[in-house]
Amino acid sequence: MKKVLIGILLAALLLTIPSAFQRIQIEESNKKIETIIPYKLMTDWIVQDPALTPADILADFKNAGIQSVSLEPDTVSSLERKGLITAVSTPRMREHLLLTQQDPLEAPFDKPGLFVHSNGTFNFEEITAGFFEEKFTYTVNDEEYLYIPGEASSIQSTPIGYDSEVIASIQDAGLKVVPRLGDYSDEEQTERMIGELLTIKQPDINKVLFSGNAVPAGSDPVRLKEFGEQLKEAGYGLLSIEFAGQEGLNQLAYVNDLNLVRLHSLGLTNDNIAESAEKIVRAAKERNMRAFFVNMTIVEYEQALSALRELQTEVDRALPASFVRGDSRTFDTYSVPLWQTAMALLGAIAFLTLAAQSVFKNKWLTLAALVGSALAAILYLVTAQSMILKAFALAIAITAPIWAVLLKKEPEKKWYLLRSYAQALAISAIGIWLIVVLLNGNQYLLGIDLFRGVSLIYIVPIAFVAIYAIFGNIKKLLKLNVIYWHVVVIAVVAAVALYYMSRTGNAGQVSTIELQARLLMEQILYVRPRTKEFLIGFPLFILALHVAKSYPKAYYFLLIPGVIGFLSLVNTFTHLHIPLLISLLRSGYSIVFGFIIGLILIWLYEKFWKKMITIIRMRWQD
Repeated sequence: MKKVLIGILLAALLLTIPSAFQRIQIEESNKKIETIIPYKLMTDWIVQDPALTPADILADFKNAGIQSVSLEPDTVSSLERKGLITAVSTPRMREHLLLTQQDPLEAPFDKPGLFVHSNGTFNFEEITAGFFEEKFTYTVNDEEYLYIPGEASSIQSTPIGYDSEVIASIQDAGLKVVPRLGDYSDEEQTERMIGELLTIKQPDINKVLFSGNAVPAGSDPVRLKEFGEQLKEAGYGLLSIEFAGQEGLNQLAYVNDLNLVRLHSLGLTNDNIAESAEKIVRAAKERNMRAFFVNMTIVEYEQALSALRELQTEVDRALPASFVRGDSRTFDTYSVPLWQTAMALLGAIAFLTLAAQSVFKNKWLTLAALVGSALAAILYLVTAQSMILKAFALAIAITAPIWAVLLKKEPEKKWYLLRSYAQALAISAIGIWLIVVLLNGNQYLLGIDLFRGVSLIYIVPIAFVAIYAIFGNIKKLLKLNVIYWHVVVIAVVAAVALYYMSRTGNAGQVSTIELQARLLMEQILYVRPRTKEFLIGFPLFILALHVAKSYPKAYYFLLIPGVIGFLSLVNTFTHLHIPLLISLLRSGYSIVFGFIIGLILIWLYEKFWKKMITIIRMRWQD
């Protein structure tokens, strides 16, 4: 049966080559990045320096390498900042009347509300017709105000619509408009703004960026689907803000045929220009980000423009030549044919069965792996539930590093060290290949659908190998007298474990020195290898292979930290939004550097460790 399973596995690997190759082609064909600046910054700068004009600022944006300007709907508050209206709350109006010795407010004007006066030719009443349930005209000092009862702050935040003159000015400057839209608490406001968004659609207004924690109608599945269809029909693409987790965005993306661009948002200050440039370059190279939203809190316009220019210069200097600036777009649509998915499932069945046979050496557990995985594959082919593919990918991701390090070792054979390392890497590579093929498509590339179970990958293989090592040596351990050098080994393993846990996940702690080392490696190598692989896991695995020659049982304990390299290697490829070639390059560096450092550990072990242990033993015995 073993030969049959190996044959099936090899056939699956060969026949699924087109799937992985297609993904690489899709990723490499989209290298256009877009920088977006919020228009609302301009209002603050113009207030600070009235000599500035919107046209001047937009021209400076264009010259600085900006492609697009995001535009939020006007509100009562923003209209006031623009000088188009004057808004006075009821307490302020009451105070004004008192100071000017005029008649006090009477019903209905004495309730909380907002008095709005249109400046110049602007007609607030006409523009907001139908926006408010109640409106009354109030005259003071021969000036007419529109009184709106209600909470003043709520009235001031009421969305009015997109300014057509601003849209035209942005377009005249040669920039694109990216409208922003939020999910308003008032359903009528939301519907009105959806209508506004659809009304302003033009050929060069082709993407929408949502504000807040949810997209419009995010909590209403039926209306959300209708909204998605409206966006699709109008020709709008979506922008997905990294880490924002906006409710309803994934559903919109599916309705809109995954017409979505991943966006990274960052705040620019005078002090973080170099850091911001590094983030942009890294996000473009390593996370398939194609749009970058740059916000600024710099009050002085000239300083802000200088910072923006410096940022763009730094990005252009560090960004690979294959990237160009322009209108970002989603990745070309692609999917894996069912027959290739079926072949990958056959390969996964063979992989999991062979792993169970190799690790457990028990026919019943091997049979359970075969039958269980086969039934799961059949269930997927019947139901087409992607969750089953994710379960297969998780099972492979957990199994591959365990099988890789526990593969039978033959220290007496020639080239044992290199052969064992290559075999362990081959096991991991096969598992990685199956994961890449099983979870392949735009939904994974864009981060809409994610691989689940990263925490299990970091914990289960280490726990399994630890239990395997302990139970394999349980009798010997129970009879063992704990001596000084054992304590040293335990302390070293504990230190490695603590360091490993402190670095695991997005919240992992990294020192300043390591950050600088990472940056240096990225500048030299294009992409840095993972520290857990080339500094911890792979070197200790190489050392374990060497120790196995002298201590065929004790070496299992070195496999506990050694498995970290292989689980991290597999985990690299479960980040499906990272370009495949980037993951391959990063892993290649880790494999080579880890092997070299492992050889250095062997030299240190032979040169110093053995002698130190001998001295310690002699002194302990004395």
